Amino acid sequence: MSKQILTASLVAPAFLGLNTQESSVANDPSFALEANNCIIDEFGRLGARKGWTYRTSSGGTSTNLKGMHPFLDVAGTNTLISWSSTKFYTGLSTLTERTPTTTDTISAGNWSSATLNDIAYFFQRGYKPLYYTNETTANEFKSVDQHSGIAGTPPTANIVMSAFGRLWAADTAANKTTVYFTDVLNGYKWTGGSSGSLNISGVLPKGQDVITGLGEMNGNLIIFCKNHIIIYADGDNFASSISTSSLTLVEVISGVGCIARDSIQNTGNDIVFLSATGLRSLGRTIQEKSQPLNDLSKNVRDTFMDVVNRESNLDLVKSSYFPEEAFYLISLPEAAQVFVFDTRGTLEDSSLRVTTWNNLNHTDYIYDPTNKTMYMTQVNGLAEYNGYNDNSQAYTMSYFTNHFDFNKPNILKLLKKAAVTAIGSSSQSFTLKCGFDYTTNYFSFPFTLSQSAVSEYNIAEYGSNATTVAEYQSGVSLERLDSSVAGSGSIVQLGIETTIDGALLSVQKLDIYTKQGRII
Repeated sequence: MSKQILTASLVAPAFLGLNTQESSVANDPSFALEANNCIIDEFGRLGARKGWTYRTSSGGTSTNLKGMHPFLDVAGTNTLISWSSTKFYTGLSTLTERTPTTTDTISAGNWSSATLNDIAYFFQRGYKPLYYTNETTANEFKSVDQHSGIAGTPPTANIVMSAFGRLWAADTAANKTTVYFTDVLNGYKWTGGSSGSLNISGVLPKGQDVITGLGEMNGNLIIFCKNHIIIYADGDNFASSISTSSLTLVEVISGVGCIARDSIQNTGNDIVFLSATGLRSLGRTIQEKSQPLNDLSKNVRDTFMDVVNRESNLDLVKSSYFPEEAFYLISLPEAAQVFVFDTRGTLEDSSLRVTTWNNLNHTDYIYDPTNKTMYMTQVNGLAEYNGYNDNSQAYTMSYFTNHFDFNKPNILKLLKKAAVTAIGSSSQSFTLKCGFDYTTNYFSFPFTLSQSAVSEYNIAEYGSNATTVAEYQSGVSLERLDSSVAGSGSIVQLGIETTIDGALLSVQKLDIYTKQGRII
């Protein structure tokens, strides 16, 4: 009597993202133990991330960029401003050095930036705030206190935000619990008019905490501290230009806060930020209030926070929200690792699907809404997130499933056949890896997509809409590939590894067929 054939089918494998927190055997097989240099695409499939390409053709290694700011003026001129530890630049393909007119000797490049009323502002603790405008002939940077209409002394703050028609600043060397704000539509008027300050020490338990970031959501002013979140609203409900004279305390959330200024990102209808216990949603935190239980990084919490806690300077942790692909990324520079969270929808436990990118040395990421492009700062200039190479170099995409046993843990499985349905460019090759009984001694089986594009189930999957999805146009193959395979064990793990070198790859389905062996 022939042995029973066992079949495991994983549709859109890893569409639930990474899960390194739970037992790998008890996990849903749609989770992954490894998903590196991947994203979850718009169809819910695991696919290769894009690469990066230098946009700057000059600048040299001395540039060593640390951050950037997309400045769009009222005339519609879009200027990408970047900076190193000592210098400022404008431009994209060619960096034009701008020497700030200031009495400060600049030796640090961790600026916080904002645009208000046709002027770009730059704040960093210990330095006089700077401003830039396209209206001047020289287009140079100057200290805010040099502006012709200056009123009051701008705070030498580490945080600046433009919201409700004014600038908000916080975190000076001498004062960690006060938010300073300008007059309406005037980023250089820090006294007079409706300018002023807001000291939150009186609403903090025992007055103890420090401001770490600022945000705005649904007409509310959000003040992030390390262990608290304080929310103010306009008592007159005039959210377009908040009336500071009628600011009303709405909420004080204790037990959770933000530990990294530049982790704070608006993601459309929410704010995401890094807390001491993981990546969190402000909306979810408000709902849970003093009992914040669920974080967005729940499925990778220990792994994620281990990397975070090894960062010696959280001021260098950067993030970006890329609406074109609906992901939030957070860069941890000392580990040269990026965690990427898919924001299209939460899982049942309110967490987000997550993948990782590695071997990247970008110092900052920003989204430019004018060009709908994500830019990165590099040692040699500015780069753009596009293509499928890292500066003309190949990189490795890898994915590994959880360990599973076909619900027959005591039965030996004899691997016979595997089928992979994948989307990729013509002749794209990849390797299916099969492991048994928790070892990393994988059996490897090569696959290569054909030269011609195909359809699945006699339906052209992207049909007439293909023109809206560049990756799935001509030269892209959607194909089921079959191969005889070998190996045996009671516990099975599958993986996909491929070199991304100018061509995409997205895995749609994995099927494996094993023969039932002896009882172990």
